[in-house]
Amino acid sequence: MRLAVIGGGAAAVSLLDSMLRHAGNDAAFDITVHEGARQLATGRAYRPDLDCALVNREAGFMSVRSAERDHFLRWLHRQPRYAATPLGTLPPDAYVPRRVYGEYLVDHWEACLQGARRRGWTVTVVPEFATVAKASAGEVMIRGAASLTHADRVVLCPGSGPPADPYGLAGAPGFHPDPYPLTAVLPRIAEDAHVMVLGTGLSGVDVALGLLHRGHRGRITMTSRHGLLPGVRARHRPFTLTHLTPEAIARHLERSGSLGLRDTFALLGAELAAAGTDLADETAPRPAHDRLRSELARLDGNPYQTIATTALRDVRESVWTAWGDHEKRVFLRRFHPLAKPLYNPMPPPTARRLLAAMDSGQLTVRAGTAGVRARAGGGFEVVHEGRAGRADVVVDATRTGLATTGPRSAPLLRSLADAGLVVGNPHGGLLIDPATNALRPDRGQVPGRLYALGDLTSGDLFYAGSMYMINVRAELIAHELVAAAT
Repeated sequence: MRLAVIGGGAAAVSLLDSMLRHAGNDAAFDITVHEGARQLATGRAYRPDLDCALVNREAGFMSVRSAERDHFLRWLHRQPRYAATPLGTLPPDAYVPRRVYGEYLVDHWEACLQGARRRGWTVTVVPEFATVAKASAGEVMIRGAASLTHADRVVLCPGSGPPADPYGLAGAPGFHPDPYPLTAVLPRIAEDAHVMVLGTGLSGVDVALGLLHRGHRGRITMTSRHGLLPGVRARHRPFTLTHLTPEAIARHLERSGSLGLRDTFALLGAELAAAGTDLADETAPRPAHDRLRSELARLDGNPYQTIATTALRDVRESVWTAWGDHEKRVFLRRFHPLAKPLYNPMPPPTARRLLAAMDSGQLTVRAGTAGVRARAGGGFEVVHEGRAGRADVVVDATRTGLATTGPRSAPLLRSLADAGLVVGNPHGGLLIDPATNALRPDRGQVPGRLYALGDLTSGDLFYAGSMYMINVRAELIAHELVAAAT
């Protein structure tokens, strides 16, 4: 089978690993990977960078294999270069720099290439971004600037893109449109500058933490519409849902024929009440430093986070597929900002460093950002909740949507849509068959030839960009590809 893989980041590593484990001796693949970035396997998230930028999941849960959660940790303990360091004996509940996880991905990518060669498969890397797609009755053709690939099947896994400059600041002196790599961006910022970080999610945390790590002396202001920092990851506690379960959702659908937001929150509320907590209390507005301090005090047991992350794993698909378009739109607009801190929490060491900077007065987190503009005499003016403030430097660390992929993927996605090979999802990304991750083509096109992996599928799967979800879905796609090749 001729297979084209669009994107050579972490998702491609997980896919190739899954294919090698699923395939028997009678499956043969000729694989072409289109990746225009200089470094394969790491994507944006895991390329070399400052050691203070940590993976936000414990090392014992990071892997390219959904059924072997300690795969990364076992690799780490075998590395001679880390044998005499704390990483050589790192416990499963500790955190590692993202660049270390990137080393694992690069190493395992090479191991997968060797495994493919031993099977007689070919893997060719085209070092450019794919831009055009066309289809005939028997194949899909993928073009780049200087390449042409003929494929029987295509898997799209382009990863997430850079920030989208929501305030149109491109070209303004002192504006940094992408925070990564931190090692390249942060040294260009004066040590006493007042830095405005657009975005209070994990990327914004990286910027603030990187500045503090480098000894920045000036003020740091993190700002967003909601002003919500990621939660703090509490210790993992196995938990079994008793109210918000797939069975309860199925019974409700059988009785009522639909599932509304109010119905879902009632089930969630019953789950929280049984654990001794309350949704209204947990989501009540609080200053960022108070919320951070409260979460650090609950590292041994945070029932709200435990229930939310368990529900994300166990009932996400049941709920998301039961909701209609109206419920999905309302949730994404009103409640998604409250949910993101729960399922994308930061490591406790990161939270402690941020809290110390808040307590000292150097770091401030603001909500209600309404606009940012460059000032004629230099610097920037930002409007928070009707009041104007100033900053010397702005770093864009925003995320523009649930399933955004960035400008480098846009030409190919437009070409695929124009050819009828893919259809946009109104909730983000592209329409897929959730059972297989196969992309749903427009009428008249042959189904089952294109697949998607990662953020592109979030409109149908809601939460599809985490490594664990990528691993799970890579297994599904690998099964489909191997079945078609044998």
